[in-house]
Amino acid sequence: MNHTIPHRLSILVMHHVPLLCAGLVAALRQQVAFEVFVDDIDAMCSEQIRIDVVIADYDHAMRLADPAVRAMHRSLAAARILALTSDDREAYIRRAIEAGIHGYVLQGCSLNEFIEGVRTVAGGMRYLCQSAAQRMADSLARASLTPREIEVLKLVMIGASNKAIARRLQIEVGTVKSHVSAIMSKLGATSRTHAVGIAARRGLVQGHVLARPV
Repeated sequence: MNHTIPHRLSILVMHHVPLLCAGLVAALRQQVAFEVFVDDIDAMCSEQIRIDVVIADYDHAMRLADPAVRAMHRSLAAARILALTSDDREAYIRRAIEAGIHGYVLQGCSLNEFIEGVRTVAGGMRYLCQSAAQRMADSLARASLTPREIEVLKLVMIGASNKAIARRLQIEVGTVKSHVSAIMSKLGATSRTHAVGIAARRGLVQGHVLARPV
């Protein structure tokens, strides 16, 4: 797919892994249509620079997805965000899209796919690399957990019994059993332990697991 870019693209690379960052910069600078800047090295926040695309690791990308954060630096105000990460869990991809990230590329993709992602995002469209797109397509075929089922699942993950979950959520034990049954059915799990493993692999409760048992 070809995308018409009206000017030479200004790209900012912002990644927490120095070696990976260096490789990205080297690859991008082989493209004559790209002008590449590196966070903390180049004066990327200079008023004279207008960044078109920021290529960042997941955490930086999530932060910069907020237009208010980008607006703090005039050079980034109109920038579009491309996340480059090793995390292919569907919940992470979904959170990134919902947060406003414009592109999601996995570190294992080909260079051509990566460059295509940069050009697509710069051209005003969203982009998922093939693996990420497949993850999202697969997720659409599965039933989603309800907010209450997520609450129950979080407590199951720390080993809480049905009675303990019922007390914590102030619901009947029978209701907890129904929720657990629904969770296992939706996840295709054969046991509570299996359900926990599936949820962890898919990142369904990332950032929500309680620190202490009930």
